[in-house]
Amino acid sequence: MATLVRLTQDQIEELFAEADRMEQSLKELHEEFAALGIPDASLSRLSNFHDRFTSAITYLKKQRELGGS
Repeated sequence: MATLVRLTQDQIEELFAEADRMEQSLKELHEEFAALGIPDASLSRLSNFHDRFTSAITYLKKQRELGGS
């Protein structure tokens, strides 16, 4: 069931900015873990999580662009 949530333009922009900050943090965390010698299986799980997060945010941004056209 879909739920309609009304957000202001500022709230939407802040959510996307926060998502960008989270993505950067995931990149930095991956680099940090790699430098610490964390096992490849754990790094792979983190990479998969990062990829899923990025895909979800990219989808939302694309939908936003399409809705604005």
